[in-house]
Amino acid sequence: MAKRAWIALAAVAAIVAACYLPDKFKAEVRVNDNGDYALSYYGDLIWAPLFRDIQRGNVPADKIPEKIEEIRKDLARDPAFKTVESLGQGRFHVVYQREGHLQATDLVTFVRRNAIILQLHATPDGKVSLDGAPIKPTEANEATAMGLTISGEFRLVTNAQVLSHNATKTTLYQGYPVYIWTIENAFSPFPHLVMQRSGAWPKDKKADKQP
Repeated sequence: MAKRAWIALAAVAAIVAACYLPDKFKAEVRVNDNGDYALSYYGDLIWAPLFRDIQRGNVPADKIPEKIEEIRKDLARDPAFKTVESLGQGRFHVVYQREGHLQATDLVTFVRRNAIILQLHATPDGKVSLDGAPIKPTEANEATAMGLTISGEFRLVTNAQVLSHNATKTTLYQGYPVYIWTIENAFSPFPHLVMQRSGAWPKDKKADKQP
């Protein structure tokens, strides 16, 4: 019994370490062969630690609004968040829009570097990779048991050469390939794609910075 309890607690700790979980979302990344990019996210973000604590009754009822407001303000300090609206129990409806220009070693992350749901990583050889934060099966089981859902759709549009991907399907939009990942639950594979730019990284633009 003690061993099973320890395993369950470890799984919860792993989920909490992820901090934010995405749900009911549509996310799109556009990457131009010249390094310009745009990232948008419309949907819900769940702050797993607060969701867990409220579910367990570890937060006094009169303190819940204060905890929620702290998280809302923390998200809103990033100007890329255009809307942050509390839906209760650690769930927030957000609108996120960001544009920038990749340099040879840039890392662009959403939500942020210590709470990654999605990231773009450039390397000096001209490659750019898109990756979603993976969820282990044990973590997915625990999230489901806690009543947390993860569902939505990622899209990537690029005119760069795509070397590999695990997209659910591909289509065309105005002549450009669109790579689509349908996330049905916590067990769905998260995005992975590697593209190759055709030229050298330009040196006339400042590197994109992120908090």
